[in-house]
Amino acid sequence: MSNEQNKLVTTVTDSTVIVSITNGVGYLVKKLLREDFLEDPSSRVMNFVKFTGIVAGSMVLKGYLEKEKILPKSV
Repeated sequence: MSNEQNKLVTTVTDSTVIVSITNGVGYLVKKLLREDFLEDPSSRVMNFVKFTGIVAGSMVLKGYLEKEKILPKSV
């Protein structure tokens, strides 16, 4: 594969991992707090804030897992 295709594959896999972690974190928080965190973020400002917090937390978790070598850098 060429370098551009490798970058595309890396971007897609990184996005997939972040979305998966986001869904997992959102599901856990929803179960713990019994509140819907995965509604349409544009419907209310508070939904947008919750969604942004979940995505940011997922990105931090992904970085931590890569740093601890639990998750490979290429994922």
